Amino acid sequence: MADDGLLLNLTIPSTPLPVSLSDNIIKGKWTQRLKAKRAIQRSTKNRVRQIAPQSSSSQSSQNAAHLKAQKPLRNNKGSGSNGIFVERNPQSLPTAPGNEAGSFPELRARSSNGANNSPAGTKKLEYSSQSSSISSHIISSLFTSNPETAAAPTSSGAVQYDPSNAPLIDDTSFQGLGLHTLLTSHLQEKMRFDHPTAIQRAAVPALISQNPQDLFIRAQTGSGKTLAYVLPIIHALMASPERLTRESGLFAIVIAPTRELANQIYAVLESVVRCCHYIVPGIVIGGERKKSEKARLRRGVNILVSTPGRLADHFDNTVAMDLSAVRWVVLDEGDRLMELGFEETITKILSKLQENSKAHIDSVRGLPNRRVTVLCSATLKEDVEKLGKQSLHNAVYVNVDSKSTESSRTDEFSAPDQLHQEYVVVPMKLRMVSLIGTIVNIVQIRNNAKIMVFLSCSDSVNFHFSMLTRASNADDGSEEESEFEKTAEGEKTSLPSHILKTYLKSTSPMIYKLHGSLSQPLRKSTLAAFTKLSSGPSVLLCTDVASRGLDLPSISHVVEFDPPFALEDHLHRVGRTARVGNEGWSTIFVLPGKEEGYIDNVLASLHKSPPIRRDYSTMLSSAFGGKLVWQDIATNAQLDVERWLLQSASNLSLAKDAFTSHVRAYTTHLSSERQYFSVRDLHLGHLAKCFGLRETPATLGKANNASAGGQVSGETRKKRLADHGPDYAKKKMLKIAQMHASANADEFNLG
Repeated sequence: MADDGLLLNLTIPSTPLPVSLSDNIIKGKWTQRLKAKRAIQRSTKNRVRQIAPQSSSSQSSQNAAHLKAQKPLRNNKGSGSNGIFVERNPQSLPTAPGNEAGSFPELRARSSNGANNSPAGTKKLEYSSQSSSISSHIISSLFTSNPETAAAPTSSGAVQYDPSNAPLIDDTSFQGLGLHTLLTSHLQEKMRFDHPTAIQRAAVPALISQNPQDLFIRAQTGSGKTLAYVLPIIHALMASPERLTRESGLFAIVIAPTRELANQIYAVLESVVRCCHYIVPGIVIGGERKKSEKARLRRGVNILVSTPGRLADHFDNTVAMDLSAVRWVVLDEGDRLMELGFEETITKILSKLQENSKAHIDSVRGLPNRRVTVLCSATLKEDVEKLGKQSLHNAVYVNVDSKSTESSRTDEFSAPDQLHQEYVVVPMKLRMVSLIGTIVNIVQIRNNAKIMVFLSCSDSVNFHFSMLTRASNADDGSEEESEFEKTAEGEKTSLPSHILKTYLKSTSPMIYKLHGSLSQPLRKSTLAAFTKLSSGPSVLLCTDVASRGLDLPSISHVVEFDPPFALEDHLHRVGRTARVGNEGWSTIFVLPGKEEGYIDNVLASLHKSPPIRRDYSTMLSSAFGGKLVWQDIATNAQLDVERWLLQSASNLSLAKDAFTSHVRAYTTHLSSERQYFSVRDLHLGHLAKCFGLRETPATLGKANNASAGGQVSGETRKKRLADHGPDYAKKKMLKIAQMHASANADEFNLG
């Protein structure tokens, strides 16, 4: 055949050829055609992603997906960027302090004069993971699409006030209150208590009088309420002419709402009775073996500390428990007792005591000839008033709060005057790195700082504990372990944070976690470890289970990472610091917008000095290395968490559980405060970002529904009705409610 000069070009293009959908899909139902059309689109998109990294810059400019990847993460001038990028090959990046060796090698900054043709003054931050399975994740920037926040006003410094809960500095002494000489010597020489507090000066004389009346004690947290009722009881037992022993009978019962508070009261009793070893205190709480508790009661105790449920159980099932000699009943944290639904249980306990009491018949010299009831509460609400009417008779009201008087019984309450209250308005996406920055700044100022961080739910505590204690990329493999780290249950509740050490250039802070879902022995050992640690910084991540009544020594800072569910919860949280006249600091995180109004309109009423606003950018700049690099290092810290989640399914599950539990917990704010905390105002995409998640909220919701197992089938429902009767659903709901009440938790696991 003759050569006619025709030349055929059979080169296959690097990009996939477009597919004419209308020519290939012409038959079948419209739903089938739509499915086929979408399948072809997905197939085309996948081929684009596979070819895009291998194509040249001129070819990639025609590829829509690659154009999306080329959009810069952040513009130094704050414009011209939508803050989205995909994982790419590394170039170079300024590292965090102490990470010059490359703790975070994947994140790199590429100069604007390179091949990117970026506008002058911009940088593109890109990173690639070693895992090929996550190479197509779209990642949003921390510093774009955030609500605007007003700059914090310049502050001249907080006004210093005299402590409102400190021991008295006048001539008042424990001996002057009329207490037993041996007891006052023990307080001064062994326990180093030279002067009583205001609430102790008011309550002790009323309880050691010849005919003591019922008492309603209301005072600030950290003001010494425990000793206010413990000292009169022990004084009366010591002053009795009859030599009392453990066989003499049970004279006092102290009821506490939580196991942690019960343990703390018991520890105080043990310390005080060392001057009179013949007086024996005891404790019975949930989570312990009933057999050992019954043996303890058979041997005899004079003062018993208990939680309501376990005490009622022993009333019904322990024959050796003799209630005839009971002279004092103390209801500590009365507001919390009512909140947890113990009203019926307490009514039952008081009725049982009334039936079995023989105090008016079998009188013991020096002891009251009637039962004296003491109700303690930091707040005065309607339910507490109701409890007082049920348990108290002709009660004397004792209150030394500066905001009210004995003659003015209002529901106002306040934080200690010497507490320094601050707040930070942080955009949702920046919450996680802001928490890291806050801890770093506190430890930089005070190397031996003890910090309590309050979160909304136990799943959030578990996630942040794992996030802060994960292995650092720069870790040399050495592993410090606390003596309480490994438990019989196999769960770790204390570990050093090598991640925080990265920014501190010092020893790794110890991180602890505490919430209501942990077993009682584990909660007890965790508190003991956190309390005993005297050298180096330590952080306790906890729920509100640690906010009531616990006297944890030397707590310097309280961080409310999640706002409290009620105003009194804030009072008890900040009450862990600034105790007994000591100085303390508290910081609360709020979101821009409506939550800012919560500070001015609600929270400020609790504090003598208005809360001071701090700027989050200044805080992050101080923690992450100055004005020039702090945004890059903060982004680096965020991306490191996201990579850590993608490396393990268990890590990812932790974050998802924390996300969903946080949203559910957010809906439990009081109705009176919903104007500040509305779940409808939450940006769920940004919220997922602050838990290190790259998935959309819709995807997370589907995964959560799938894990729940779906709805019960009709056949299963019919079978249950046939087996259990028509009231099956009602009985099941009642049983669930009783289980939640007895376990001191709710459906959101608030702990």
